[in-house]
Formats: sequence, C-alpha cells, structure tokens
Amino acid sequence: MRERKGTTLVKEIRLCFRIIHRLSQGYVSRHTRDDELTPSQIQALRHIAFHQVMSQQELVEDMGIDKAAVTRIVATLEKEGYVTRSADPNDGRAKRIHATEKANEIQEDVLSLERAYYRWLLEAVPEDEREQLEKNLNAMLERAREAKKDCYAALERERRGTRG
Repeated sequence: MRERKGTTLVKEIRLCFRIIHRLSQGYVSRHTRDDELTPSQIQALRHIAFHQVMSQQELVEDMGIDKAAVTRIVATLEKEGYVTRSADPNDGRAKRIHATEKANEIQEDVLSLERAYYRWLLEAVPEDEREQLEKNLNAMLERAREAKKDCYAALERERRGTRG
C-alpha cells in the first residue's frame, strides 16, 4: 500500500505541474500583445530571447520537440520579424537564431504576465506556508538540475534499483 500511495503522489505532482504550466501558458497566450503567436512560438521566443543567439539544435533540445517542428516555428518567427537566422561560422550546415528587438519586447511582456499569474496563483497558499513551499520546490528543482547534469544517469540507476 505504501508504494501505491507514493505512486499516487508522484502522479498527482506530475499532473499538477503539467496542468499549472499549461494553464499559465494559456493565460500568457491570451494576454500577450501579439495574440497571433501560438504557445509553441511563445515558448521558442522565450528561449531565443533569453540566449539572444542560439543554434536551432540548441532550441530543439531546450524545447524537447523534433527538428522539423522547430524549423517551422523558427521560419514563422523569422517571417514575422521576431528572429533572424544566419549560418553558423563553425558549421556551415547549422543555423544560428538571433533575437530581434521585437522578440525582446515580447519576452518582457511574457515575463510580466507570468509573474502576475503566479503571484495570483500563490494567493491560494496560506501566507505562513509559502516559505516552506518555496523551499520544497527549490529542493526538487535542484535535484532535477543535478540529474540533468549527470545526463539523468543517476535517476535511471535509481529507477532500476542499481548503483554506479
């Protein structure tokens, strides 16, 4: 029974994170100044504006979607003036994506909307519990970052019940 409760908790946490993220992205999409952008385009713009210049392969990895989808998204963003593309000087086959001022403006708009949404969402948590919530979320985030640094190998070993 103990394992079942843990599994249920994991499912609930996963589901809550996913739904909260999806709802926040929907809020941002509905309130972004350029309401012609799709959630995927906004997500791509956020990555590009954060880095200012990145390769399409880096964007593929950051977004976790296939190359063809990223190519379509970037082509649309380029056509709309949010990004420019250039050849990678180190690899003639690769493309570098550059954020434009228009992308940076949307990035600021999106960040502002997200902050407002999460501040509003946090109002559902009693004030005296917010600090502990922040600590717990940061602990989970740090563990996730460490797993990523280790290429998720430690997590996979733990899942399989093996060591080293």
